[in-house]
Amino acid sequence: VGSVFWIELVMAAAPPLIVSKPESPRPVLPQVQGVMPLRTVLYIEDNSANLELIKQLIARRPDLHLRCAPDGERGIASARIHQPEVILMDINLPGMSGIEAMKILRDDLAMAHIPIIALSANAMPHDVKKGMEAGFFNYVTKPIDVKQFMVALDAALSFSQMVSAATPLDADKEA
Repeated sequence: VGSVFWIELVMAAAPPLIVSKPESPRPVLPQVQGVMPLRTVLYIEDNSANLELIKQLIARRPDLHLRCAPDGERGIASARIHQPEVILMDINLPGMSGIEAMKILRDDLAMAHIPIIALSANAMPHDVKKGMEAGFFNYVTKPIDVKQFMVALDAALSFSQMVSAATPLDADKEA
């Protein structure tokens, strides 16, 4: 009774982008209108340092457009509106967990096909197994290994493109 408490948080800069092995530089392709459509990646993450790192990585890819949401509810709403090709999902989100949000997305027929990659600091083997069993397309642990992340992202984008090609937009017209 009569106690007063406070907390002071120091803002941290995004972690530096460190690549373990020198990568051969990817050729920067000019974006010609109508030739290379932008593909949307949605990142559902509440940590600003993690967001900044992914923004830096996605910025390397002229074919990608990044959208962000700070929690599961807004991430689900954004996925419904924007229909991204890939979703990156933190597991420990405020409100509902990333696993809960992923299950809601999987239960919605309009979004069930979207590959969802877990990005999580929960890096124990049983955490990864639990995430994969829950239905994530892939599970990348933090701190993020850039090469592993890009391989997972490319696999998810390829899967998304394959699913899109297999599902004709004019299925009603053909029937």
